[in-house]
Amino acid sequence: MKKNIFNQMLSIAILSPLKKIIELILENPYIFKLQQKFNDYEVIAMEFKDYLNVKNKKILELGCSTGNLAKLIINMDINEYYGIDISKKYIQIASQNVPKGKFLHMGASKLDFKDESFDMLIINSVLHHIDNQTGLDCFKEAFRVLKKNGKIIISEPIIDHNRLLSIILCKLDRGNYIRTTEEYKFFFKSFSIEKSDLFRFSGHSFCSFVLNKDKSM
Repeated sequence: MKKNIFNQMLSIAILSPLKKIIELILENPYIFKLQQKFNDYEVIAMEFKDYLNVKNKKILELGCSTGNLAKLIINMDINEYYGIDISKKYIQIASQNVPKGKFLHMGASKLDFKDESFDMLIINSVLHHIDNQTGLDCFKEAFRVLKKNGKIIISEPIIDHNRLLSIILCKLDRGNYIRTTEEYKFFFKSFSIEKSDLFRFSGHSFCSFVLNKDKSM
C-alpha cells in the first residue's frame, strides 16, 4: 500500500509535468532521431538473432520511425526491407537515414500491400502507443499481408514494479498503453506464439514475442 501511494505521489508531483515537457521536445523528429542514437539496438538484434539471420526475405516494419532500428538489425543487401509510419517527417528522415530501405507514409491499420506479401513483420515499441481497437485492426492487416508460416517479431515495454527505474521510465514514456505481457497477447489470437521472453533494453523492462502465421482466422 505504501509503495502504491509513493508511486502515485511521484507521478503527480514530478513525472506528469516532466512527461509533457519530454513529449513537446520529442515532437521534433530530428531530436527524436538523436535520442534514438542512445538506444542500444544491439540488444534487440541479440533478442531475435535466430530470426534476423536470414536472406532473400521480404520484411515489413510497422512503425519504423526514423529507421535507426532497421539500419542496425536488417541486412538490406540480402533482404528487401519496407518501413511504414504514420508520420511523414519520420518517413522523410528514414529515407535519408537508410537509403537501402523502402519507406512509405502509411498507417498499419490499413496496409496498401497485397495479401501474403511479406515473410516477416517487425513491431518494436509500437503497441504501447495504440488502443485495443487500433491494435486489433493492425493485427488483422498483419495477418493478411504475412505469408503462411511467416513470422512477426515484437518487443514492447512492461512495468517492472520491483524496479524504480522501470516505473519512472514507463511513467515518462510517450506511450499511454503500456500493458502487461498477458495483455499484449490480446492482439495475437490469430497467430501461434512461437517464443516469448523478457529482457532489459535502454533501462526499460521489455517483453518479446515471435508469432507464427500457421492457422486461419
